Amino acid sequence: MRRRISQAAVFLALIAILAGCQMSSSLVPPTDISLQSYLILIVGGTQKLIPTVKPSNASTDGLVWSSADSAIATVDSNGTVAGVSEGHTTVTVATPYGREASCFILVVSVGVEKVSLDTNILTLHQNQTYAFTATITPEFATNKNVTWSTSDPSVVALVKNHAGKEDGTIFAKATGTADITVTTVDGNKTATCKVTVEP
Repeated sequence: MRRRISQAAVFLALIAILAGCQMSSSLVPPTDISLQSYLILIVGGTQKLIPTVKPSNASTDGLVWSSADSAIATVDSNGTVAGVSEGHTTVTVATPYGREASCFILVVSVGVEKVSLDTNILTLHQNQTYAFTATITPEFATNKNVTWSTSDPSVVALVKNHAGKEDGTIFAKATGTADITVTTVDGNKTATCKVTVEP
């Protein structure tokens, strides 16, 4: 009885091996692979490249992606390209069978055109706080960093967040008026709110 079970196990193992060989032999290697000729990205943007293989039923397993200059653009194992800094480079995809294709990548930055605040006139009572919201135009501008200033810190002071940076939060210290201004790092665009502090 034990011998029969052992023979059956060996027979099943052989079937599994043969089935595996048959499955692997059914993979169709690509005779050609191609990518779109160029891609334009903004700094910080991402887009996935979709390779086209021939014949249409060819396997796309084991594709290897690479960027000629990862300081300009990177690419992951799924073909998703990320813009890092302004410039141009080339992304290449290669098959395990010696076929490859490339795409020219152009990475550009988008300048700030305008900044605005959620309000231009504000009245607070002494010891109150308020957090401004600054909106950058266009929405996909590359550098959205801004700085904040007050015309009279004895009346309206800027409050630092937990990271030690001013983020648009103000504190009404004393009665009077003060202008709060936000300035973009890119383009030096400004927006101002006149704050009145009442008792």
